[in-house]
Amino acid sequence: MGRIVAVTNLKGGIGKTTTVVNLSAGLALKGARVLLVDVDAQGNLAMALGVSPRRTLYDALVDGARAADCRTPVRQNLDLIAADATLLTAQPAIARRPDWPRVLEQALRPLRAEYDFIFVDCGGSLTVLNLNALHAATDVIVPTTVEPFAVRGLEMLVVQLSRVKGNAGSLRAIVPTLFDARTRQSVELLEQLREQYGSLVMDPIRINVRLSESSARGKTIYEYDPRSRGAADYARLVERLSDLWGFAPPSPAQPAPPPPSSAHPLPATHQPVAPPSAPPPPTPATPQVATAHQEPIVTGAGSLLSLTCPNCGGPLRRATVAGYRVVFCDQCRYRRQELAGGVRR
Repeated sequence: MGRIVAVTNLKGGIGKTTTVVNLSAGLALKGARVLLVDVDAQGNLAMALGVSPRRTLYDALVDGARAADCRTPVRQNLDLIAADATLLTAQPAIARRPDWPRVLEQALRPLRAEYDFIFVDCGGSLTVLNLNALHAATDVIVPTTVEPFAVRGLEMLVVQLSRVKGNAGSLRAIVPTLFDARTRQSVELLEQLREQYGSLVMDPIRINVRLSESSARGKTIYEYDPRSRGAADYARLVERLSDLWGFAPPSPAQPAPPPPSSAHPLPATHQPVAPPSAPPPPTPATPQVATAHQEPIVTGAGSLLSLTCPNCGGPLRRATVAGYRVVFCDQCRYRRQELAGGVRR
């Protein structure tokens, strides 16, 4: 049974949706089968992934449709059950049901065997659907900015989580976001978080304009700018949580199971590109698992003397980021990228 991971915080504007998109996309690039579920009526997940789904979570929770029929494929290994403003009217209807805390869990139960991870993007308050997400969750991830009000809100969330779940044992990770190492307050508050919550605190996601730009253009950070520090930081988070959850990429030699949403073709803009006829560049050495003290996420960045740029003839360089092998030229900005481990579905 796949893990149901609620990504939540009582405060808005702290990078929840950005974390959901790039963490799930990184796991999908590693070969995990991932489903995203948006329980926020703003519907930011669909916008951040550049899709406009026909059916939404409202159909599954209120109109009685099967959750499987409300999925939209958005990337390889990555599906979405989107949200929109109709969820504002869904919450009062759900609240009148005697089983209201378990409505979301019941809707997702038939899908758990099809996915390794189901990520639920929660809103910025304890609404009926956010409480549903916490009840359904096997794991809880809390993004938080490194600011006084956000740190205080984190303490309140831990108390509420203990009330809902009976204890805070499902809290799996605290992800500091929008971190600016140039400010003393950020550094001091990050240290305070680590003293209070210990190993639950992940390495921070540094402030990076490329992250907001990628969401505005409907792309993951690995698609928009795989060489940015935002991509490197989220790739490190992917590796840390993969290790924590014991997820290992599937062997390429193993036949892949049929995709759970094969009846719905991927949007044309996200169809995989056919490999070039020329032989691929040498595969960089497999990086070690990232820890708090090492950063083997971006590897093989030296010049490849045996490869030259087809545009300007200059030396090509390479990087591997969260499952992407990227070959690029610093002189003319030529770039080619491909999945390092092959496509699973």
